[in-house]
Amino acid sequence: MRLFRLSPLLLPALLLAQPLAAQPDSVGFITRRNVLKLGLTSTFIQAISLNYERVLNPDWSVALTVSYMLPLTPSGLFDLNAEHITFGADRELTGYYITPEVKWYIEKSDKRPAPRGLYLGAYLRYSDTRYTAAISAVATGDNAGGRIDTDLRIDLIEFGVGPALGYQFLCLKDRLAIDAIFFAPRWSLYTLKVKADLQGEGELYSDLAQAIEDRLGRDVTDMNIDLSTTGSTTIDRNSLGYRYGIKVGYAF
Repeated sequence: MRLFRLSPLLLPALLLAQPLAAQPDSVGFITRRNVLKLGLTSTFIQAISLNYERVLNPDWSVALTVSYMLPLTPSGLFDLNAEHITFGADRELTGYYITPEVKWYIEKSDKRPAPRGLYLGAYLRYSDTRYTAAISAVATGDNAGGRIDTDLRIDLIEFGVGPALGYQFLCLKDRLAIDAIFFAPRWSLYTLKVKADLQGEGELYSDLAQAIEDRLGRDVTDMNIDLSTTGSTTIDRNSLGYRYGIKVGYAF
């Protein structure tokens, strides 16, 4: 049997290589490249919000938030009930929101890699909040006359962009993620689309069109609106918005 002999020069190199091969990456911390989170703030408006974040390198990550507002019957919105007028209405408010973003983790006191610590970011926002109603009414008083049968659909669409500042904690063996956004203003272009099919006659018919214009101009756009009663009306305006919230999720 032939025995292999090690050179005296190779022995120190092998002894040094043994501990180096066992060293973990990122200064000894486990890398979490994926985070799946649930938005908590959105539950106040009866919405489901899911966020997925993917780490690209120790400093950068990308994320996508998708939110859906559960259908609800709004109270006070286009509540046109009046004396001597009986209204029947089937109203629904719903919406969806899409927010892609990029994050740059700038934490210096904590040597652990992303997705931990203080971060700066930039995000886009697209949303469509929709109100639909089927309204019927008959005037029963002496000072009012007419009837109406109306189908109404209002879409408030937003395209927005802005910066973000937040902090993300990882705890419980770096599995539990808590993401807090505390500064995220944005500039937005809002498009209001109103599709109205107003059918009816008499004073009540004309009063309804005026009431819808007043409500939209006061409560939604802060503008004078000339409503098309047989087609679609589109209005664009610029505005400032704000984003904030807390997300809790699982890192893996």
